[in-house]
Amino acid sequence: MIAPLALIGLISLPIIVAFYMLRLRRRDLPVGSTFLWQQLIRDVEANAPWQRLRFSWLLLVQLLIAAIVVMAAVRPFSAVESDLAANVVLIVDTSASMATATDDEDRMAMARERARDVVERLPVGGRITVVSAADSAEVLVSETDDVDAALEAIDGIAATQLPGDLTDAFALASALARRDADSTVVVVSDASGDRLPDVGVGAPVLVEQVGATDANQAIAALSALRRAGGAQLDLFVAVANPSAVAVTRRLEVYADGALVDARDLTIPAGQRSEALVSTVPGATTLVEARLAGADALATDDTAFAIVPGEGTVRALLVGAGSPFLENALALLPRLELYAVGADGYADALAEAEEAGTPYGLLIFDGLVPDEAPTVPALYVDPDDDGVYGTVDGRIESPAIDRVDPDEPILRFVDLSTVHIGRTRDIELADGMRAVVSTPAGTPLVAVGQVGGRRSAVIGFDLGESDLPLQIAFPLLMSNLTEFLLPVGEGILPSSVRLGESVGVSVDPRIDRIAVETAGAEGLPGAATTRVEVPVVGGRATVPGAELVGLRQVTAISEVPELSGLALGRTAVNLFSPDESDVRPGDPQRITAMGRVTNGEGPDTQPTRAEWWWPLALAALALLMVEWLLFHRPTRRSLSRAFRARPQPLGGRAR
Repeated sequence: MIAPLALIGLISLPIIVAFYMLRLRRRDLPVGSTFLWQQLIRDVEANAPWQRLRFSWLLLVQLLIAAIVVMAAVRPFSAVESDLAANVVLIVDTSASMATATDDEDRMAMARERARDVVERLPVGGRITVVSAADSAEVLVSETDDVDAALEAIDGIAATQLPGDLTDAFALASALARRDADSTVVVVSDASGDRLPDVGVGAPVLVEQVGATDANQAIAALSALRRAGGAQLDLFVAVANPSAVAVTRRLEVYADGALVDARDLTIPAGQRSEALVSTVPGATTLVEARLAGADALATDDTAFAIVPGEGTVRALLVGAGSPFLENALALLPRLELYAVGADGYADALAEAEEAGTPYGLLIFDGLVPDEAPTVPALYVDPDDDGVYGTVDGRIESPAIDRVDPDEPILRFVDLSTVHIGRTRDIELADGMRAVVSTPAGTPLVAVGQVGGRRSAVIGFDLGESDLPLQIAFPLLMSNLTEFLLPVGEGILPSSVRLGESVGVSVDPRIDRIAVETAGAEGLPGAATTRVEVPVVGGRATVPGAELVGLRQVTAISEVPELSGLALGRTAVNLFSPDESDVRPGDPQRITAMGRVTNGEGPDTQPTRAEWWWPLALAALALLMVEWLLFHRPTRRSLSRAFRARPQPLGGRAR
């Protein structure tokens, strides 16, 4: 029994019996006759305060109704085995991969169907919380026993273009599980690469997996570099094929809306093909790459790149001379590159200061200056301690550990085939972080900010590796340069990922900034959205975008010259290998987030099957029987209706 105090209602039974035994009080009225004197005894008995209790069907029915109502209020239950507890947290994955759609598969429709099935399997009297989860969680229905409300919320769920992150959804589920120990978490997902929290939840986790296809290709990288002089652009494009079969896709490149290049790329299974496009006009400001045709996921078939401006920074390469470094740095349009030996370093700095053209970036190849520079610096194969940390010998044949796919320094950089002969054993200083390291944690590439100055370090000699022979090398140098010399279109970086927020600094006289996002045409849910963000003390946070496309930021101010001022724009792309790989993942990694008892998790668990509702139906049926017993005219009408004989042909029934 869930509510044993309701048994107090059983005192209604003797009260009903007492009503039948109590004297019926009548008014005295004059009548013309007492009919028959033999009725006198009955009248005396009827006027007695208490009567002898006689059998009555009406009394029996009323007692049964009262007893059943009390038992229903007690909410009796029996223990049964079910895969769902009395309290269910239903998490529906709405990340980008859930928008997968082919002729044979609509992954989001399948997810809604599975979610509806979970609602219909709820134990009697169970409660459900419905949560949609992409990069954050949204509660659609909270702890309700209204099945219709839960089904209505599920019908309104749609896939987004955002990368998946179940951290918030599991945090919510964990809080609900702590409040009610009789809980189950159900995740409807393709289990394709969603981020999970480090700590699990205190309740069993079940996975309703959907999806089967892996037929998808994606634009995995897009970067525009302006050659020295600005007359021509070089566009780097990478197309990934995470599916199990080789495919040929047509790549189209648009410059400011005009088609400037189209080519077919053959991409092996599980690999990617890269292309350098040199047909983009130098005056281009916006580049768009598209994969023609259709595949399982449309969101990653389009990508944008904003072409950087023509402003340059004087850079000085100090060392014995490395053709690899010189060639890679000379290709970067932002750098006006000069080179000098170690002996001429001090004189070069002095001459630049005297001429009023100081260097904005220093690159040290195989050496470390006695005095740390006051401008951003890149150290390659440093032979001594520096602002980046301390050096202690060398490590032979270091292996490269797995890297963070979201690391901006490694954007578009594939180091999986790089081999290194030896590297410096560096212990990083506070403020520095490893971007690429060995399995033992020795940094191979690191960046950071020490003493207010940005620094980067490559711990090995480029000539002792095959990195300069791979296309990853110029991209890595470009990304390191962008870190050391941050650039952007106004106050924004040139490119951001979906869902990535950006902190910006603006004129303190600006009250608010308007962020307008134009979704790419042809993608599901494409639209133009606008949001206003307050500015506090000259700082504001641009919220993460939800659509692939372009974002424009403008100022809102009471100062006439600032109001409507364009502050910057940025390109928004998916660029998520996990979401583009639409092949259903391993659901066990999600199931392992829940509480288990035997290492594999129980298939079923004890839960309550409540019986109040059949008792309530029985009470209603008896109430109808009581009404029929008490209301004689209706009973007589029904009796006549049942006894009526059919009319004979040609005469009246007798």
